[in-house]
Amino acid sequence: MSAKHFLAQFAALPPADARAVIINCSTRNVSTLALLSALRYAGMPVCVIDCESTDNSWQWFQEVRRTHQFDLLQAPLRPHGQTLDTLFSHSSDRTLLLVDSDLEIRSDALVPAMRTALSDPAAYGSGFLHPSERFPSAAGASIEGGRYMERMWIPLCLMRVAPVRDALRAGSTFMHSRDYLEIPWSRQLSKLFYARQRVPFLRGIGQRWYAEARIARHGELSPFNEYDTGARIHAALRHSGQQFVGLGEPWFSTALRHYHGVTRATLTAGQANATAPSAIDNEVRERLFAEYGVKI
Repeated sequence: MSAKHFLAQFAALPPADARAVIINCSTRNVSTLALLSALRYAGMPVCVIDCESTDNSWQWFQEVRRTHQFDLLQAPLRPHGQTLDTLFSHSSDRTLLLVDSDLEIRSDALVPAMRTALSDPAAYGSGFLHPSERFPSAAGASIEGGRYMERMWIPLCLMRVAPVRDALRAGSTFMHSRDYLEIPWSRQLSKLFYARQRVPFLRGIGQRWYAEARIARHGELSPFNEYDTGARIHAALRHSGQQFVGLGEPWFSTALRHYHGVTRATLTAGQANATAPSAIDNEVRERLFAEYGVKI
């Protein structure tokens, strides 16, 4: 499936006020749970985009379409941020609801609450905020580690297409990236020096040497800033005066179930901070049958 063919299919979808999008990459079972929950609770058209799956996902979702109404497209397998850049650059919808393939919506009130929050003219998106936080300091280091930058919580978020597209056209991106700040006058040297972060007993070396200079030049003590998927877009839109409305609790604890990192663990075995598909497959199958009457 070429990118050109995918874009032609995506552009051919009739424009909607809101559309839910689920990106599936060889996670058929848990993606089915995400799909069925979105069909039940999102209250909008749902599009499943299959990215070169190797687990018979395409044939399976074609079968699911016999009894459930949703759009099914094929796209090349690319980094998640690139795929999101493409979607928002070419969507004709007013808003897009991103639903992770390993997330189940469990409340009929959650998405309406997100849509109500997005009615604020100053809001570009709604859902949940992933706050900025420091990485743990290295053993023996005199200052804390790098900073994880604030972003929208990508597994479930509703965003207006127009402002996100404007941010993309201005040069921002959903792609993961990192600012290297340790040696204030040289990003290249800072990037080389960052390599020691991979060796635990070397992480603390030199972290304090240029701390004052970093604050003076960048207004930042951190030796590096980590921009996870979507963080650059969030920063750009916040800088332009727009906001992301976070619902917070009790919604996060009661209205959804996120298995976290199943796609990453599927595509690359042994991933840290990711859920192996085998660890949750029985639970997912039982949930599909008990809640939605679907047996895989």
